[in-house]
Amino acid sequence: FRICSSINCSCMLRLCSLSSLALFTYTLTTKTASTLAFSTAATMTRPKLLVFDLDDCLWTPEMYTLPSKPTKPILGPLGDQGEGCVGVQCTGGGPTVRLFPDALKVMQRIYTERDTTFKDTKFAVASSSEEPSYSRSCLENLDIFPGVKMNTLFPYQQIGRTGKLTSRKTTHFDELKKAVPEIEFNEMLFFDDCNWGDHVGDLNSARGVIGVRTPTGLTIGQFEEGLALYAKVKASRDN
Repeated sequence: FRICSSINCSCMLRLCSLSSLALFTYTLTTKTASTLAFSTAATMTRPKLLVFDLDDCLWTPEMYTLPSKPTKPILGPLGDQGEGCVGVQCTGGGPTVRLFPDALKVMQRIYTERDTTFKDTKFAVASSSEEPSYSRSCLENLDIFPGVKMNTLFPYQQIGRTGKLTSRKTTHFDELKKAVPEIEFNEMLFFDDCNWGDHVGDLNSARGVIGVRTPTGLTIGQFEEGLALYAKVKASRDN
């Protein structure tokens, strides 16, 4: 666009500054989160229970799309943390389930900081998987670090949609609450892709659980957003 020559220098400088800020903001929001470093303040209030969905949040593809149970470990680099199981292939040479790159980094962080930053936090998964045995096979095989399976990080697991569990995640959280009765719903933080329903919104309105949507897989930015949101809501409740 053309700028009239009568605009004074200070206005032009302001316009340039605003344009630069807009470009910077756009760049941050459109870059892949793998380029972003963890930045959450170490003193920030942490949730008492961190809960993750599985399909399309931590890994892909979804279990219901698989032709058979994934059981064959696929080895490869765990980022820059050595070699391990980076995928689980279906029997008969079918598709391979793999973690999203940033989801792996998030799990590596919380595992590394489980005795420091997250020493008062417990970890869980809540999935309405139509194939719970497939999901458990992935948890048993996929590595966070060499020799450290996902199962090691998540002692609390509610997977499936039968029995006490349905496609609605409130049922999963009701069961988690029974396992950790000392933790209130509003002390939990949940990450879910929400591609088949707004589980985050439903849990917040029905149980008071704070959540973040991860429609294309968990990113570092969304994890940071969740921690910051939890701390903000907790501070507003306590004041």
